[in-house]
Amino acid sequence: MEIKLIGKVQETEIRKSNLAVVEFKSIARGIFTTDAMLKAANVNLVMATSLCPGKYLTIVEGETSAVENSLKVADEIGGMHVFSSEVINAISHKVINAIFGKLQSETGGALAIIESMQMANLISSADEVVDAVQIEFVDFRLARGCGVNSFYIFSGELSSVQEGAKVASKYLMGRGALLAYRVISGPDREVWRWIKSSLCGC
Repeated sequence: MEIKLIGKVQETEIRKSNLAVVEFKSIARGIFTTDAMLKAANVNLVMATSLCPGKYLTIVEGETSAVENSLKVADEIGGMHVFSSEVINAISHKVINAIFGKLQSETGGALAIIESMQMANLISSADEVVDAVQIEFVDFRLARGCGVNSFYIFSGELSSVQEGAKVASKYLMGRGALLAYRVISGPDREVWRWIKSSLCGC
């Protein structure tokens, strides 16, 4: 397959899709409703996991009409147990793959860490980054194993990482959703080792 280059970003990496993100206040109701969402619409399950503390997160991907239908089902069946629900349109498959757990395994280059309490805005900020610069995600966590905060980490050439962090922080600050961000120009080997060892679904 021929891969055309658009600026610094490969065409295959900027293919877009849509997400429905639903956070439940009950794990049991979350699993039950997720099953109904998948049966009601032609969507792909990106993530279904318990959160800290005692919540459940479901993310599905597909055509706009399909994810909107799945979200409607979630709101109807989840009822009072739905903490938040939102459709996010036109998200890069590179971001979706990172959420799914397909992360860069090689280490090297600079690092940026972007942190927020708002999952939908954090996902959208990551999409802004991959539209702007060539980077690789090395971790992407949505309130898993880290309380209520969500974050992602990406690596690449220092100039790209700095620009990507600038893009992400500007996007999140504009929505009042930025908790913190940092760039590490030359991470210590031990930092890389511990980032790699923490790449789990917890």
